[in-house]
Amino acid sequence: MPDASFHNKSRNIDPRKIAILMELVKEAEGKPMEQLLPLIMSTNKKLQDQNLTFTKDENEMMIDILTRNMTGKQKKQFEMIKAMMLNLNR
Repeated sequence: MPDASFHNKSRNIDPRKIAILMELVKEAEGKPMEQLLPLIMSTNKKLQDQNLTFTKDENEMMIDILTRNMTGKQKKQFEMIKAMMLNLNR
């Protein structure tokens, strides 16, 4: 679950975004790397359905939460996936 720094950073975030983010964190816990991408895409769909988007800072917070228990190798793989997703959205 998110730590105290998450709670400090999340004070000014729309409660609907917090609910979606918390759901993502719960679903992602203990999942292997290859299952994170579909979860993130599902989260983006939920945001779009509510006419919401994460800001750059909120995206970074989400990634920090999702990657906090990953090894260096897993974090590198995740960064590659993230870069591919950014290129697809351009």
